[in-house]
This record gives sequence, structure tokens and C-alpha cells, in this order.
Amino acid sequence: MTSNRAGGVGTLLLLAVLIVGFAGYGAWAGPGEKTPETALETLEGGKLRLAEYRGKLVLVNFWAPWCPPCRQEMPDLQAFHDAHADTVVVGLAVDYRSRGNVANMADMMNITYPVAYASRKTAQRFGDFRGLPTTFLISPDGRIVGRHSGVLKRGQMERFREEHLPSADSP
Repeated sequence: MTSNRAGGVGTLLLLAVLIVGFAGYGAWAGPGEKTPETALETLEGGKLRLAEYRGKLVLVNFWAPWCPPCRQEMPDLQAFHDAHADTVVVGLAVDYRSRGNVANMADMMNITYPVAYASRKTAQRFGDFRGLPTTFLISPDGRIVGRHSGVLKRGQMERFREEHLPSADSP
């Protein structure tokens, strides 16, 4: 009886920590630092390097297959990615049980934007990280200009695009 109660308390504590992390703060806070160099393996076995996207606005979205808020924002990320040739969404999966889990989730959610496997260490190299999902905004010159913790909505993506690509046309 005692071990079940202790397990229940531990589960509730873990759930509370995850909810606080997922709730996020909804604000972009970018230090203007250069984007960390990356060479991450993609779902297809190739290498993803963020430097390849210089000249475009990039949303780097950290997510996990087990994360309901991550799945919630994926359709908006996909629609945003599809709508703009000057903008790219990159999904970096962290905290996954297996690579198959990541590939299955991307397939199930009909994700066509680039997805790669990342570690917590990779995520921490981007800066302040408050849970999943977390999205970093990378300027066309390769600098981190913003961060958003929590679910990112399509309208927010469009506003950030207009702010950082002033000559960009809205959809």
C-alpha cells in the first residue's frame, strides 16, 4: 500500500512538472546569438545542418512523440512550412524511446518538413529551455532572434514572420 501511494505521488509530481514546462510563457526572448552548429541525423538517414537554411527564416521546433502539446501544434507548423518558400520549419525530436517512435509520429501527423533526431544536449545549446514544445526563431543571417515555450499557433508564426521578414507577403 505504501509503495503504491509513493508511486502515485511521484507520478503526480512528474505530471505537475511536465504541465508547468508545457504551459510555457508564450513570449519570444532571443539573445541574438549565432545558431549552434548542427549535423543531426534525419529520419531518412541523411544529415541536417541548420547552416543550409541561411537566407531563410527558420523555426526550430523541439518536440517528443509522447508530448500531446507537440502533436497539437504540428498541423499549424506543417501549414506554415507549406505556405512560405522563404521560411522553413525544422523539427528536432528529443526524449524519444526509439527512432521508430519518431518516424511513426512524423508519418502519422503527415509531416513533410525536415525532422531530425536531437539530444537534450543539442537542445540546451540553443539556450533557455522550459519544456516541450519549444521553438526557436532563427533569422536569415543565422542568429537566434526568439524563443517560444508551449504550443505555437499559426497566427503567431505569421506575425513573427512579418516582423523578421518585413518585405514578406502575408498568405
